[in-house]
Amino acid sequence: MDYVPKSIGDPIRNEDAKELSKSETKYIGIDLGTTYSCVAVLENDQLVSIPCDNGQTTIPSIVGYCEDAILVGSIAASVGIQSENMLHDSKRLIGWEFLYDLPNANPELWSFKVDTKDNSAGYILNKRQENEKFVKPEEVSAEILKILKTTAETYLKKEVAAVITVPAQFSDKQRDATKRAADLAGLKLIHILEEPIASALAYNQKMELEENSKLLIVDFGGGTLDITIIETIDRFLKVKALTGDQHLGGQDIDDRIMKYVISEHLKKSPGHNFRDPRTLRLLRTACRKRKEALANTNSVNIMVKLVNCIKN
Repeated sequence: MDYVPKSIGDPIRNEDAKELSKSETKYIGIDLGTTYSCVAVLENDQLVSIPCDNGQTTIPSIVGYCEDAILVGSIAASVGIQSENMLHDSKRLIGWEFLYDLPNANPELWSFKVDTKDNSAGYILNKRQENEKFVKPEEVSAEILKILKTTAETYLKKEVAAVITVPAQFSDKQRDATKRAADLAGLKLIHILEEPIASALAYNQKMELEENSKLLIVDFGGGTLDITIIETIDRFLKVKALTGDQHLGGQDIDDRIMKYVISEHLKKSPGHNFRDPRTLRLLRTACRKRKEALANTNSVNIMVKLVNCIKN
């Protein structure tokens, strides 16, 4: 294929892409995910994932707000920040005006507080305290982007500009909010690219698709599901069909497991409640780990130390 599209119907010639690669600015790709994020660069026609979190190629999409610092990734989850100030799921909230518009949302299972302000769903830090603060989802995403930008520039020893991927069904408001996150992070944004298109481009980089090839791409992520059929027509990648669910991903499976565990516990201890943020965070972590363990075993036990599990 002689052409590589930036997005549907927006082509870049391969020779143009080669000229870009010679510039002083390095071009990176960022997967700003619901549960994990990562950054990569094309070097010598090979995709290289840049280590960004203790040598790992992915970083948890978690941002912790301390009194005097903002922590991102695994360190945020390990330093004992108040659970309600440990924010995640910004990709699910970003671009939504009202909480009740969120499909399949389970706020009762979130360890953080949420509300709506200035036509934006968002987070409440230090609720009902003097230092209460409203944080928009794009502000949380911006903190993740800052880390990925700094990591990439340190690794490449050059300034970077980025393509950020988003679910194919993201609305214009969600895309605009993602652009604002890049601005807040001081990151030069080249393009917002649909995740299935990014997958097809990466596949074509390795396999060199033939004309009239058809691809079925299933992207089942932490928070979204995209199912896309892509065809190569006249040296372009064209989306022929698209479906999916913006609120169906690994997190939703975690939610189902959490609800099951809570319901089973309440059968034995009906007077308990699960309102404590730390308990919810510990339970979510345990459910996720046991879910992943089921890849190698037929059954697991879930045991969590309850915190402030007071009687109703």
